[in-house]
Amino acid sequence: MSFLEDLELNFAECIQDGGKATLGVRQREEMDTTHCMKQNEIISQAVCALLNSGGGVVRVEIENGDYNFERDGVGLNLPPLFRNHLDEMLYGKLFLIYVSSWDVAASHVRLATLCSNLYHRCGTFTEVMDPEKALKFLKRVQDPRILGDSDSLNLQEAPVDDAQMILASDLFHSPQLQYLEKLNFTKSSHVEFQMFSADLSQGIRERLPKCVSALANSEGGYVFFGVHDETRHVIGCEKEKINCTNLKSTIDACIRKMPVYHFCGQNHKVQYELKFLEVYDKEALHGYVCAIKVERFCCAAFAKAPDSWEIKDNNKKPLTANDWASRMIEINPDLSSFPQMIPWKSMLNTTPCSKTVFTHKYLKCVEDLQKDYFPGNCCFWPLWNRLTVSIFRGRKALI
Repeated sequence: MSFLEDLELNFAECIQDGGKATLGVRQREEMDTTHCMKQNEIISQAVCALLNSGGGVVRVEIENGDYNFERDGVGLNLPPLFRNHLDEMLYGKLFLIYVSSWDVAASHVRLATLCSNLYHRCGTFTEVMDPEKALKFLKRVQDPRILGDSDSLNLQEAPVDDAQMILASDLFHSPQLQYLEKLNFTKSSHVEFQMFSADLSQGIRERLPKCVSALANSEGGYVFFGVHDETRHVIGCEKEKINCTNLKSTIDACIRKMPVYHFCGQNHKVQYELKFLEVYDKEALHGYVCAIKVERFCCAAFAKAPDSWEIKDNNKKPLTANDWASRMIEINPDLSSFPQMIPWKSMLNTTPCSKTVFTHKYLKCVEDLQKDYFPGNCCFWPLWNRLTVSIFRGRKALI
């Protein structure tokens, strides 16, 4: 029998493979950053999937043979909210992480999530919403009457800076710009400046979804690629290095790929308008600024699918944006079509897999049923005694 087979026979829980990993605080600090992050990502996803699926064990094969748990520590960078649900132990050459089910009441959200990938504008910055803020945002979009704290994500309480938006609109409709021209407005909650990266298409794919998600989830706004975010100087991308047609296709595919969640019954994606503004150095065409106008989105726009997982058919599977959002805001189902059914016990604040228990409004308890079928002062004990004696005599005769 192999070591892994012996492990699976000895532990009844769902076991997920966390792959191979170097353990130890110092050892992981000395690792290649990309390799270290990849190991941590695989283990974090397995833990997240078990948290959302009733718990289990993550099995990690230790790469460094001289590892000592007491001396070296662990060194894994797991989300703080996850740690209260974990226990760890060595099992031969394996490191086992015992995962309990996600505690909805303690965490205030229904799903364990590594990253919501829902963005918003915080002043002049683009920031990702943590799961609790994402839940508040979803509830507020679902029902604008819901009020939150003064510092929460209320779509109605952040007025659009009209002066900034007018200046940004003027720039968006400019026939041409001058190289190193300094703009007369700054970044704001509705205006974002970005420089082009060396790899134009890759830089767009990495950064644009976050900017678009943040603006769409607010009041809309503008993203200008090719403007220095600190000096406000127009730089653009040199005409020899940019193919506007290809970049337009990349941007369109990038935005169309962004997942969205609708409460309103619609199915459209984020609406935007794209322009390439010519940048001149004196009289000669120098290059282009890529200007994107993002419309406010009616519901919730994700940069990409949330980083949240579950176990399906004994394998970890990512949740889609639709599944994640609907489960995060899950409430008791509408039973208006079944007036005879009533909630008996709500389980929504226990674990992600729990559902509310319903019962029939007119369902009678055992005592009431006994009175209906055996009215009067009927006593069951004499009947029970006669049946018992009869059964005993029958067994004795058989023997």
